[in-house]
Formats: sequence, structure tokens, C-alpha cells
Amino acid sequence: MRMKVVSRAVDQAILIGQDIVVAPTDIDAKTVRVIARGRMFGGPNDGGTFQAAHEMSKGQMFRVGEFIAVTLIEIVGNKARLGVNAPPHIDVIRKEKAQQQNLRGNDAS
Repeated sequence: MRMKVVSRAVDQAILIGQDIVVAPTDIDAKTVRVIARGRMFGGPNDGGTFQAAHEMSKGQMFRVGEFIAVTLIEIVGNKARLGVNAPPHIDVIRKEKAQQQNLRGNDAS
């Protein structure tokens, strides 16, 4: 597993694989509220849809199935630094970057 750290402001999402979206919805000096939704990856609920909200303090973590974990690394001003542990074959990217890549891919066809 590897951890990718991404800084996000409110409503800026992270795309994990093709089906999981994680985004902070509220950030203050000590906590971040994070919404996660998509399809579970691994475990008995593999492929099942989910939506969950997590109130996180620095160092706290939640899991999305057996193989993906999201940790609040730190809060810097109006941004949360989130660490995503995922297998190497699972992409972890900013959602807007994924959308740009999709647009470029569609332009090539």
C-alpha cells in the first residue's frame, strides 16, 4: 500500500479509483467533516454502494472496504490534508484532474 497526500478545500473532491469520491464539507481549526460515497473496495461488501459522513480530528482515519483508508493528516488554514492509503493499482487523484483527463480523452476520439 502507498499513501498519497492531497490538500483539499471545502467541496474539492478526491477520486479514488473510478467509483469512490471523498470531499471535505466543513473545515475548522480542529476538525474536518468529510463525505465519502461510491462503491466499497474489498471485503464482504465489495461492490456495494455506500455514503458516509465522518467528523475527523488530526490523525483520525476511516476505511472504505479492506484496502483503502483515508486519514486526516493536518488542517492548514481553510484546507485539509488528507492521506489516502490504497493499493498501487488504484489511482488517487483530485477530481478536477480526472475530469480534465476525461475531457482530453474525449477530444482525441
